[in-house]
Amino acid sequence: MVYLILWLFILGTMLVVYLYFPFLRDNHVFPEVDSDEARIQALTVEREQSFAALADLDEDYETGKLSYKDYQKLRTELLQETAKIVGQLENATDSQLENATEISVESEIERYKQQRQR
Repeated sequence: MVYLILWLFILGTMLVVYLYFPFLRDNHVFPEVDSDEARIQALTVEREQSFAALADLDEDYETGKLSYKDYQKLRTELLQETAKIVGQLENATDSQLENATEISVESEIERYKQQRQR
């Protein structure tokens, strides 16, 4: 019985040390993230979400879920938002890359649709 209690005490101590070990280490494990790089990543995510929304909108119109009037209104708004995001992304990348290439919003949407269908 004494050996069982001693064995459980040792196992419990090892478990506590194992669980709290990450908290005992130095908190400077993660490298610092460059603010410009983080902004570009955030804009890239927003751009992909905007492309997905446009692709979904086109699909909803093609399946008859939206009227032409609603489709045109929503598409115009989404294209304006997408153009704004792409412009911000180009400005951010131009500051980091000297030879950034310009791609129109429509061609990027078509590229996204083709990738999505695969």
